[in-house]
Amino acid sequence: MKSIVFLGTNKTGSSYEGIKAAKRLGYETILLTNRTIFVEEREDYIEIDDVRLINMSDTDEILSAITNLIVEGKKVDCFISFLDEYVYLAAMLTNFICHTPLTFEPLKIMSDKISTRKYLAGKSYTPFFKVLSSPEKIDNEVNELKDQFPLIIKSPQSNGSKDVILVENGWGCKKAVKQLHRKNSELPILIEEYLEGPQYLVEVVVFQSTITIAAIVEQDVTKGERFIITGYSISPELTLEQLPGLKETVYSIIEDFQVRNGTCHLEIKLTKKGWKLIEINPRMAGGAMNRMIEEAFGYDLAEQTIRLFAGLQPDLIKKREKAIYTHYLIVGSVGKLMKVSGSESAREQPGVLEVYTKSGNGQIVAPPRSMGQRYGYVIAAADARNQARECAIHGAQQIKFYLQPI
Repeated sequence: MKSIVFLGTNKTGSSYEGIKAAKRLGYETILLTNRTIFVEEREDYIEIDDVRLINMSDTDEILSAITNLIVEGKKVDCFISFLDEYVYLAAMLTNFICHTPLTFEPLKIMSDKISTRKYLAGKSYTPFFKVLSSPEKIDNEVNELKDQFPLIIKSPQSNGSKDVILVENGWGCKKAVKQLHRKNSELPILIEEYLEGPQYLVEVVVFQSTITIAAIVEQDVTKGERFIITGYSISPELTLEQLPGLKETVYSIIEDFQVRNGTCHLEIKLTKKGWKLIEINPRMAGGAMNRMIEEAFGYDLAEQTIRLFAGLQPDLIKKREKAIYTHYLIVGSVGKLMKVSGSESAREQPGVLEVYTKSGNGQIVAPPRSMGQRYGYVIAAADARNQARECAIHGAQQIKFYLQPI
């Protein structure tokens, strides 16, 4: 029996749906992970055939575990990960061990925001940026930046809006730099132009140098302490023809990275100066994205990603076109979660496809400072974007988080 080896997974979302897809395709699923829950609660993860607990921060230990699998006679079709930390390693292993010609070199660049900006420096879609390698030089740097505010300050390894801070002036800039430096004094800090305009997530699949835009997803951004995406929309109304220049910009980015076989997703914004790349990630988006795309178009993007890693042609022909909206749940204050009510009522609302809450009683919850502090979502479908959005938000309004202040 052929096997697929997964380097890490989350309990839900696109990464685990990749495991389900591999199982549907007839593969033995092998998971390398440092999360004991996948061993302790095996009955909840029936799609995983074999779990190997290892130190995932030690590349040598990962390679040793893979050697053991091969010695045991496992016929591995590919190595794959839907998690940022292991995407590059999985693609490289698939290339060298399974001889599938994945483009793995650019994935390392995409995994680091400073490397990405430097690699794409000078391109029309790259916004103004500056790398601050020494916080001691911040006073001189701020003086040089005085005409550029507002600015975004971020860690080069930030994800999910974590460690991404909007600053309005020199004082705020110094404070943000010191804050990030305290968290990790070894990392340089990225300073970027603050961009205004509608923001989109674009899922891209490249097979034998043919670029396919698998989905265009409009994002609703809530601006609080951080920029948190609380709404995602896929709709038949949103086409490449209605977004002039988007296709050309996306194709230019992929070609500049020289991707021949692989997947990624871009976050891109339409500004007064044209399309600007916010970031690029060397994998498909997580969370509810896979489910949204399947409901909208009829294909499972995680499954098609696995096909590509296994050397097969992905099937990205749309079987249907529906408007899908996902509304994420956040809280407005800090507290200990006592209970969540209204999930069943939300499921019964017109158009609602799925309701998910991830918080357990007794957990401390807070207003979001990262995407990880979103506590669930409601997915809804309709004939048009606004209808789907109304259905999702109406469903979400049924859900109440009862907090004990702390």
